Amino acid sequence: ADHGYDYDLIVIGGGSGGLAASKEAVKQGAKKVAVLDFVKPSQQGTTWGLGGTCVNVGCIPKKMMHNAALIHESIQADSAAFGISTDKTSIQHSWEEMRTNIQNHIRGLNFKYRVNLRQNSVTYLNKLGKLKDAHTIEVTDKKGNVSELTAARFLIAVGGRPTTLDCEGGDLAISSDDIFSLESSPGKTLCVGASYISLECAGFLAGLGYDTTVA
Repeated sequence: ADHGYDYDLIVIGGGSGGLAASKEAVKQGAKKVAVLDFVKPSQQGTTWGLGGTCVNVGCIPKKMMHNAALIHESIQADSAAFGISTDKTSIQHSWEEMRTNIQNHIRGLNFKYRVNLRQNSVTYLNKLGKLKDAHTIEVTDKKGNVSELTAARFLIAVGGRPTTLDCEGGDLAISSDDIFSLESSPGKTLCVGASYISLECAGFLAGLGYDTTVA
């Protein structure tokens, strides 16, 4: 429709929901669709690329680290029963190598998501959005440049972030936003809270041999 706005639809958030919605909108006849995706750094300064929580700091790296833990435990517990001789005292795990390989895999997915948006005629904007009225959004890029865009409709698909600890020293803690890209292993770890995310992190850390406690 000739509504006079810059876009038929602007999706705020480049996670699983936002990406799927933007491509579906084009399939249903929308001519001009854009996705805004901008990650504010965590307290520890961690950021990531297009794809949302699942791809960058959730399902994908978690499953890969969980698989590493399963392999580590299986070598120690099951190898002898299958006739495989191993010296359990010499089994070493390199957090740095695991982290590098997982992050390289994630960067590949980030690139594929960007290509996929382009192939589906969706504009990707690495900008932070702030709604001004029903048809106007103020956007800020990573250099701090501010501009405005208009759209007939907006779709909010921003997802969620971990809740930081509201106590003295809480700013020193890391979260699930940080653990998957840590340059070095966390070592002895206290997981505060018993949500499924906390338990999953505790599980693969323990499986990799780290002294881990859930409280």
